[in-house]
Amino acid sequence: MICLPDDTIEQFLDYILLERRLSPRTASSYRLDLISFSRFIEKSTSKDFRPGSVQSMEIRKYLSSLQSRGLARRTMLRRLAALRSYYKFCIRRGLCDENPTDSLAPMRRDKRLPRAMELADVEAFLATIDGGGPLKIRDRAIFELLYSSGLRLSELVGLNLRDYDGSGSTVRVMGKGSKERIAPVGSIAKFALERYLRDARSVLSSDKDQKAIFLSRRGGRLTGRQVQRLMRGYDITAGLSGSPSPHALRHSFATHLLDSGADLRSVQELLGHSDISSTQIYTAVSRERLMESYKKNHPRS
Repeated sequence: MICLPDDTIEQFLDYILLERRLSPRTASSYRLDLISFSRFIEKSTSKDFRPGSVQSMEIRKYLSSLQSRGLARRTMLRRLAALRSYYKFCIRRGLCDENPTDSLAPMRRDKRLPRAMELADVEAFLATIDGGGPLKIRDRAIFELLYSSGLRLSELVGLNLRDYDGSGSTVRVMGKGSKERIAPVGSIAKFALERYLRDARSVLSSDKDQKAIFLSRRGGRLTGRQVQRLMRGYDITAGLSGSPSPHALRHSFATHLLDSGADLRSVQELLGHSDISSTQIYTAVSRERLMESYKKNHPRS
């Protein structure tokens, strides 16, 4: 078989970044996944990793080893997706003449409904972020915007000043796969965001070259991890159960829209889903909530 050694991994990562335009985060995850796999092959065969010499049985053993270690099915699915993509790349580039993932049966994804917060919990959470200091003003703007616009956390922290259109009450968002969309900003979120931009952002940084909307205490771009820590703190203050994450506000955005009668296609557009099947899961959430409400409130349920 004609095949290069594991420098094909670097070639593959360049390909998904430059040609497929996947995110650096996805490329970083795939790098770790492929390195993990190559080390497993080297350890189990006592030979240097060469993708063309790998058989489907060895991939099955690798997946079995992950399962025995207790890795979540979602993680295993991602690792298998990395391998499938990698070997398709090798075949197209003539680096391998067989694809060992072709004979593998598809793994079923666990059907987990997204966890949406009740409206009362969202309101209680937001009510805890009260105060006139620049950090509290910033935090209120962050979480109002997450819920108002249904943003992913990565989209929120990636926002720049030029992305906000106050006259149109929208933000321009760069979503997954470098897909751009325009998201609405509701009146309450707009008030909180403009208060932050007017009264608090310049306190955090006077650097005119800083493009980010949301800034850290030290004046740099706020990170997703910092926002997660902030939400945990406010969760505790609000006394919420389950420790909802920032992504729960996106789930709540979609579920509450559907609960109020919004059509699925509109919600798909607002969420930035390329495939409506990704949005349809929220209809199951809404049905589940409807049945819970029925059982709780109907006298003969």
